[in-house]
Amino acid sequence: MPNISKEIKIALLGICSILLFVFGYNYLKGTGLFSSTKILKAEYDNVQGLTPASYVQLQGFTIGTVKAIQLSVEHPGKVLVIMSVDKKLMIPEDSKASIVSLDLLGTKAVNLVKGTSSNTAGVNQLIQGDVTFGTIESLGASATPAIDSAKITIASLNKTIQSINNILDVNSQNDLKSTLADMSKTMKDFSQFANQLNAQSAKIASLIASLNSFAGNLDKNGATITHVLNNVEATTNNLKKVDFDATMSELKTTMNDLQKTLGKINNGNGSMALLMNDDKLYRNLKNTLATANNLLADVNARPSRYINVAIFGKKNKNDCPPQPAPNSKD
Repeated sequence: MPNISKEIKIALLGICSILLFVFGYNYLKGTGLFSSTKILKAEYDNVQGLTPASYVQLQGFTIGTVKAIQLSVEHPGKVLVIMSVDKKLMIPEDSKASIVSLDLLGTKAVNLVKGTSSNTAGVNQLIQGDVTFGTIESLGASATPAIDSAKITIASLNKTIQSINNILDVNSQNDLKSTLADMSKTMKDFSQFANQLNAQSAKIASLIASLNSFAGNLDKNGATITHVLNNVEATTNNLKKVDFDATMSELKTTMNDLQKTLGKINNGNGSMALLMNDDKLYRNLKNTLATANNLLADVNARPSRYINVAIFGKKNKNDCPPQPAPNSKD
């Protein structure tokens, strides 16, 4: 085996390194060194941060990369994106190349959306470009009008507050503060009342139950209550028929007669007056009652003295004096 000089070995090593670098670069770009690809083009108004070497996908599968991005010569104002895709894929010519976001960080890629045409897109053919906003872009686009509206609203609110400050003087501001303080106190009192009402909820429920029971009893005794009311109404009608004037007149006459009688008694006219006013008549009547009481007591004690019964012709004699009645007083 012939000897290889050191210079040739270094040269071969350098060539191998260059080939490995090219192969690795192309591999990272999504294309192999010996792969078969074709070029497709698309134009956009704004590429939204798309960069060369970005992925080109079809239904979520990477089929190529973005080869270059440049300003369009044929259509000024447009941005031309040159894509390198797998030549074996049959891509319809009415397909769309949409710029999409792969993640929340905003990594861009081109997503090919197949059309319905039967003609396949050729090499260097220009297809329609489109931009699909991701979540972050959509939120940003939606938030921008809201932020603008909020700024306008805040400016209007500031003007309104300034106008209110100009309208309300110091006294009005103090009155407003006092009113707000009173409202706050009222709300606290109302809250305390609500708490007390909640604390008495059991009693209230019991009262309502009692009322319901009372209403039920009224309903059950409706006929009896109606009868009582009818009796009351009849009694009232009968009272209406009574001649109260005549009754009061008769009562007045009776009271006058009673007053006259009492006057006679007080003046000493009649037996009642004598009995009440004459002490001698009272004593005589008392003595007579005492004597009668003694007589009845003696008759009860010795009835033979007053009633004589003869047995076989013999008559009993009793010469004993009459006995005084027990407990008799002069």
